[in-house]
Parts: sequence; C-alpha cells; structure tokens
Amino acid sequence: MPESDDYKLFASRKIQSGNTAFHFFKHDQNLNLGKNIEVDSRKIDATAQPLNEFLKEYKTLSLLIIRNDTILHEYYDQSISDTSIVSSFSVAKAFISALLGIAIAEGRIQGTETKITQYFPELQNQGFEAVTIDHLLDHTSGIHYKENKNHVGGVQEFYWGKNLSQDIFNIRPYYVPGERFEYSNINTQLLAMILKRATGLSVSKYLEEKIWKPLEMEYPASWSLSNNEADGTEKAFCCLNARTVDFAKFGRLYLNHGNWNGKQIIPEEWIDKTLHSSKENGQRLTYHYNWGIGPKKYGSFYAIGLYGQFIYIYPEKKVIIVRFGKADLNYNPPFLYHTLLQICDQL
Repeated sequence: MPESDDYKLFASRKIQSGNTAFHFFKHDQNLNLGKNIEVDSRKIDATAQPLNEFLKEYKTLSLLIIRNDTILHEYYDQSISDTSIVSSFSVAKAFISALLGIAIAEGRIQGTETKITQYFPELQNQGFEAVTIDHLLDHTSGIHYKENKNHVGGVQEFYWGKNLSQDIFNIRPYYVPGERFEYSNINTQLLAMILKRATGLSVSKYLEEKIWKPLEMEYPASWSLSNNEADGTEKAFCCLNARTVDFAKFGRLYLNHGNWNGKQIIPEEWIDKTLHSSKENGQRLTYHYNWGIGPKKYGSFYAIGLYGQFIYIYPEKKVIIVRFGKADLNYNPPFLYHTLLQICDQL
C-alpha cells in the first residue's frame, strides 16, 4: 500500500519557492480548539470527543484550520512537525486542473473541447477520436483500468511502475466518451502530458512558474517521477510533495476565486466553471474537474486524496481545513468528510 513518506523512495523534480513568503497570521493560544471543538466518532457507543484526541485516534499526520487568513488550530503527529514534507495522493489532481485553466487562459491550449488526439498522435485510430480534455477532467473519457492492454494503469502498477510515459499509450477506451463517470488516474496523467506538450515545460516547472512562486510558498516542493532519468515523467495523478501550510495556500487561492493579493493567478471564470457541476454527459454532481463539490447547503468544495487528505474550503465562513493522514486500511472518506463539517459548524 502507498505510504505518506513514499516520496523518499522515488526520484523527483524540484519546485523552487520564490524570494518572498506569504505567512498566515497565528491564532490566539487561548482558543485551544483541540479541546474546545468536539466531534463524534463512528463507534456504536459514540460520544463527543475533543478534536485532538480524535485526530490522534484516526491517524492524522497534520491538520490546519484557517479562517480569515489566521491559523486557528494546527495539529501534527509526533512523528512530524510544521516543516515536515507530506506527500499528496489524489489531492495533486486539483493542481493539474488549475494548471489546465491557466494554460487555456494563456492560449497554449484552445479549450476543454479540444480533442486529445491533437496532442497524442500515438492515440490516433485507437478509438480516442471523440475524447476531449473535458472528458479527462471529468473522468468521463471511457477509459477503464481493467480493460487496458496488460492491465496497464491498474492502481498499483501506475503508482509503482517505472515506464509510465510508455505504458500510458497501451490504453483503449472501453465505454463511449461522455456517457459514464469512471475515476481513473490515467485521465489526469494524460492531462499532465498535454500540459507538457502544450507548454514545452514539465508540470513541475509550470507549477513553479504559475502557482508556487506567485503564491509565495514558504518552502520548495517536489514532484515524484516514474523513473530516475533526467527527463522522467511526473506521476501527476499523485505525488506532489510539500509542507502542509503550502497546501493551505492553494486552498486560499481557490477561496479567493483565483486571486492572490490582487493578482489573478487562475481566471475566475475557470474557478466558477470548476465549481458548477451537473449530471449531464455522465458527470457526477459531487465531483467536477478534479474537485469534490458540496453539500449545497455549505457551498463547500475540496481536493481529496487517499487516507483522508483534504484541502477543504468553506467559503461562507472563509474557512480552509487541510488534513493529511497516515496509511489506514479502515479509511472511510464520508466519515472524515462529515468530521470537517462538524468542525466548521463550531467555528
């Protein structure tokens, strides 16, 4: 199973931070939200449990609660600190979505209706003629893990394999594009390869130029590669490695509609498009462009990854919650998601 420190096992491409750093304000120590916020566990005889006890019991590595640019509460497992690297899993998909929006605004990509065969001559005459960038973003491309040649793209092989840039082209669509939602890492990996071919830059370098430095991240980051070669391919469906606080800044960017202290980093139109989901063309109402959506009452949205990784945004209260968790075979996404709602209700 993947582990939170697997980044140590993979080669990676560095993402540099800039010369200045943005810092959130520090909270009033008297708040003591670790004790004063209570959440219900999922036990049969569940009772309200202080937040920090809950976080420890449910294998939390790190958690930040931020409101109005102020860190109200932070928690770190005893094995790490605020300067420790945490490795993202599918949370990284939201970064690819953001970079697509930027590339389209810059005219490097025509738009989401662009056919992907425009960028992949390797996929000509293989059933991909109708597949668009929009289909990849919404996981409605028709790609199905188990139906690919030699099972290429299965979760474990895609994560641990070392021939990602070659294996990706053994795929075939199994369903009609635009008719069925099927979540697949292959969709996001193809998006990253489109970014590279459209911009001439690795996704790491493009992220560095368009998001990491403009957001004044406090620390450098890295993106794990599928092999040790100098031109290795980023595992773009996961494996962006950074500090918890810098992931929170990405949440702040989306909370502020793509604007960073007066500079529009991601077009507001792209943010709006991302957060307006529908059930048309095989889409899911609760997931769009690699972001979770809802519930409608809260207007919330979130990037989500394995073991309860969240960049959770609750706009009405201007709250950002970032959580990273340890490997956990009992991981229950809906349970952790509702825990975040309980936290927001008490702020």
